Amino acid sequence: MVLAACSDKGADADNDGKVSETEAKTEMAKGGAMATKPGLWEVKTSFSDVTVEGVPKAVAAQMKTQMAKGVTVSSCLTKEQVDKPGTDFFGGSPEANCTFDKLDRSGNTTIIEMTCKPRGGMTLKSIMNGSFKAESYKLDVVQTMQGGPVGNVKMTGIAEGTRVGDCPA
Repeated sequence: MVLAACSDKGADADNDGKVSETEAKTEMAKGGAMATKPGLWEVKTSFSDVTVEGVPKAVAAQMKTQMAKGVTVSSCLTKEQVDKPGTDFFGGSPEANCTFDKLDRSGNTTIIEMTCKPRGGMTLKSIMNGSFKAESYKLDVVQTMQGGPVGNVKMTGIAEGTRVGDCPA
């Protein structure tokens, strides 16, 4: 949360407590070290701490073990996405109905708070803070899920992205 002190109000230019897509794009378009390069990216996300309410201990232990292994996803980041990033830049798919609650960037550091409300009454809140370089990034991540199929879940971990080359033609 130290990063929040780097800027007075971050992307919330109108001080309404929410960050619109326009405000987010303005904040992200400031350039500098966070101006991530387009290309093929691999992002590994793993969670070292997982708390699950309302499930048997054996199931919770199995979830913790699986989440600690992490998952790596490859995707192609286009120039358009780099120039005008939205919630999808930080893992929010259009179907997930995501909005920024906070987006504050100073140099190559950032703090992002995002809420996603996919179908079924589930709410996923993510808090991510860390640093970006042109070809890599590392974010500390805290995610909480309410209303999901296994009950309330809180996970703490990291997301590390690496540009591995150009996108396939």
